[in-house]
Amino acid sequence: MNKQFVRLFSGTGAKAKKYSTVEPVHHLVEVKKAALSPRYQPLLMPRDDIESVGFKPTEIDQDRLGEHYKNTLQSDLMLHFYDHTNKTIPGAKKRDWGTDSPYALYRSWQKPSGTPRPTRDIKPITPKNIPELSAISINLYSKEALEHSWLNISAKLQIAQITNVKPKQAYNRANVLQWKVREGKPCGCKVELTGRDMHQFLSTLTEMVLPRIRYYKGISNTSGDKGGNITFGLDPEHVKYFPEIENFQELFPNLFGFHITFKTTARTDEAARTLLSAMGIPFYTRPKNL
Repeated sequence: MNKQFVRLFSGTGAKAKKYSTVEPVHHLVEVKKAALSPRYQPLLMPRDDIESVGFKPTEIDQDRLGEHYKNTLQSDLMLHFYDHTNKTIPGAKKRDWGTDSPYALYRSWQKPSGTPRPTRDIKPITPKNIPELSAISINLYSKEALEHSWLNISAKLQIAQITNVKPKQAYNRANVLQWKVREGKPCGCKVELTGRDMHQFLSTLTEMVLPRIRYYKGISNTSGDKGGNITFGLDPEHVKYFPEIENFQELFPNLFGFHITFKTTARTDEAARTLLSAMGIPFYTRPKNL
């Protein structure tokens, strides 16, 4: 008669106890248990918490333009754009080739009719989609920086001084033999502003820079990318009017012009121009005979 064989890890009850298959953890860094005492809890708070010992306030002034938009411009723009009869206007979309020919089944769709790229649907203005300024993009491209690489440092310092934001290095994307441009070569810098830095830059631009430019008409009414973004440029002789540069001209012997792009949530260029005009950006209409 065969007995059932039972395999045990140990033959005695004292040794056949529960065990763990997880290997013990050996701390490579010494843990100071005294630092875990409740009296040290304020030191463990993140530094952006106002109760933290290392808290440093960054918002020390009033955001005048941001408050002006929320308190005044937002309701005025809602009243200006609102229309009871407005309906959603579909934008230009890519077109199908149809199913008449078998060669068109896997072919990429056609471009939209009348425009080189698709456009978004134009929805009626409601309290949830009032146009607002979302970001300001600054792009500095310098031909002199292609020949003298040390000018890239001056360009980045100029943009950082004006915007209070560290810019990113810009590089060429293509080879152009006529312009002596090589792909991957540094050629300037770029930066995108949001929040308080964006409002501060726009306030300085509209109150202290543009009014001092002689014979400045404004931005053309034809500018825009048909998507709510407006772009214009400043020459090197106009950059010196920024107070961050004017008071330290001996530190910036080489000034560079740059392009400024206002990115808005508006669906049309007309709505974007209305928003920027309310914020102090001048526009002008170019005569048709020119």
